[in-house]
Amino acid sequence: MLGLLTHTMGDLDRAVGHFEDSLVFCRKAGYRPELAWTCCDYADTLLQRNQPGDREQARSLMEESLAISTELGMRPLIERVQSRLEGLESSPSATPAYPDGLTQREVEVLNLIAQGKSNRGIGEELVISEGTVRRHVNNIYDKISVTNRSEATRYALERNLAEGQ
Repeated sequence: MLGLLTHTMGDLDRAVGHFEDSLVFCRKAGYRPELAWTCCDYADTLLQRNQPGDREQARSLMEESLAISTELGMRPLIERVQSRLEGLESSPSATPAYPDGLTQREVEVLNLIAQGKSNRGIGEELVISEGTVRRHVNNIYDKISVTNRSEATRYALERNLAEGQ
């Protein structure tokens, strides 16, 4: 549940951690239906995050989900996973174009920082809470090794990550 919530909030890195915990728990407890759903939801998160290796891991998770759901006769999940696997086959593998491991959402936040927006303004524009914005800002600062908005703005401008560049 925490993985789905944090995914919905746009904090994909934290969602990945929650899904990892869920996989361990479900496997250990023998909760096969829950494991099948978790594999599928985790794969969706990885595909949206789209960092190096995520696509391959997502494919592996979907194949595991499909195997379990087929064995257990979980038709809605079987159809969902088959559809996603077909989509993977038909879409080219896209490598993220963002430096230093930044996610798409972090680049969106960085762009708004470079535009001079406050955390509140960023939250309103992206329809996320100020707490989530603060978390993204902290993650950005850590990834790009800066300590303030001015340095982050300079980073965004130098790498053409700010809108209008």
